[in-house]
Amino acid sequence: MESIKEFKKGMDLTAKTFAGLEELLAKELKELGADDVEIIKRGCTFRGDEALLYKVNYLSRLAIRILKPIGVFDVKNDDQLYDKVKRINWMDVFKLNQTFSVDANLFHSDMDHSHYAALKTKDAIVDQFRESTGKRPWVNVETPHIYIDVHISHNVCTISLDSSGESLHKRGYKIGSDKAPINEILAAGMIQLAGWKGDRDFYDPMCGSGTIPMEAAMLAMNIPAGYYRKEFAFMNWEGFNQELWDKTKEDADNNLTEHECNIYASDRSEKAIGITKRNLKFAGLHKDIEVKVAFFDSIKPENGGVLIMNPPYGIRMEERGEMRDLYKGIGNVLKNNFAGCEAWVICPDFDQAKFIGLRPSQKITLYNGPIETKFLKFEVYEGTKRYGDNPDERFSKEGKKDFSKRDDFRDSKDRQSDEAKRGIKKWDDGVRSLEEDRLDLQKTESDGENENYQEPNLKRSDDRKKYYKNDESNSDDRRNLNTKRSQDFEKHMESLRRFTNSDKKKSDTKKPARKRISTKKPPEAEGGDSKG
Repeated sequence: MESIKEFKKGMDLTAKTFAGLEELLAKELKELGADDVEIIKRGCTFRGDEALLYKVNYLSRLAIRILKPIGVFDVKNDDQLYDKVKRINWMDVFKLNQTFSVDANLFHSDMDHSHYAALKTKDAIVDQFRESTGKRPWVNVETPHIYIDVHISHNVCTISLDSSGESLHKRGYKIGSDKAPINEILAAGMIQLAGWKGDRDFYDPMCGSGTIPMEAAMLAMNIPAGYYRKEFAFMNWEGFNQELWDKTKEDADNNLTEHECNIYASDRSEKAIGITKRNLKFAGLHKDIEVKVAFFDSIKPENGGVLIMNPPYGIRMEERGEMRDLYKGIGNVLKNNFAGCEAWVICPDFDQAKFIGLRPSQKITLYNGPIETKFLKFEVYEGTKRYGDNPDERFSKEGKKDFSKRDDFRDSKDRQSDEAKRGIKKWDDGVRSLEEDRLDLQKTESDGENENYQEPNLKRSDDRKKYYKNDESNSDDRRNLNTKRSQDFEKHMESLRRFTNSDKKKSDTKKPARKRISTKKPPEAEGGDSKG
């Protein structure tokens, strides 16, 4: 008989995260004191009390949001959803003067429209208040007091209160961002996957607005993930314990330390570095991270360390050629400048990462929003070679010269040359015989000696028949050689077509004429694109 599971006082909670970070999140929750931690898809379930709820929201670097379930039931249509949501006593959850919002997600459900599910949930809540008080609470999709989460999977609906409110990736330490920012939670997960704990120098040579180095500094200095954040949704709940919340923050803030390693952030863009410096100044980390404008190939670590970089993805087709050159350059710089370092690169396509030319020792699948990516580890040591540096993999000019000096290669080459010479000689003899017949015909016609002259038979001469008969073996060898060359060429062209998508039929229509650039300056935009 199985032992009875020990009951522990507390509440059931769910922490959501990105795919690929579930195990790290489970480990983090256990370290924070969570009980009964179980990994689910893109998250973990666990049990804890109110103090743990506050603590996880304030300290977790990997959780997107923390949910508190308040109702679970079967649902197959919108009417069932409305009726069962209305059975929950919402007046015990929040007050009439508080605003709320509903977010719904559906997976493998008979209901197929998430927005409609959210609308029916909202109607049930509003109708309950109206029937009891004659008044209704209002919806605020921007800054509500109460966040309600609806999750329907395989016709099982879970209604939860979102204790975080805005996603926990919004740390509060940024006042600006560059284009294509990496998510703060993903950045923190990458640092932990790399095993960096502030014990070695840290490099981000493509820092953008500084997300990765700032997350590294916060980890090394034990700065809580929510240190700069002012609002959490649980602060608007009935029964919020301000004293317990203050104690939770105080206990965590007392563990702040100074880091002993060096953290370097650089980028070739002056604009990006300017944004990074403003963010660091705002967060009070400007003295803890060394920032400068620099190209990747100008960075040469002296004491080894860990490098984590997020290069441009080049999703658009026209950027692929540029990305190929970029990733080749990354491989060259890693080999030449980062000997003794661990390099981690996140990229959207492993085929694209192959242009780095180094063999990754570890591959981890992560998701940057909707984009599936590979997080690759390269152990760079003295003498590391890119693919192609070895003559056995791909010949350089010097490799070709050295290889051509080998006896077996020279003998094979000489044999091919001799066979070719013999073939050319016999071919010339046959052509010469045909030419002589043609000249004789011209001479006969010009002399007019025989008006009834019949054109001679210009079939192969006996000499040429003899040549083809005796040289069948040589002809087979050449045929096999040509066939092999043709197959190799086709393989090369096929790989080129896959990369460039050049197998599509070209349009016969003329390309439109290029638009002329106006000499007049366009009006300045009121606001620039934000990056992070």
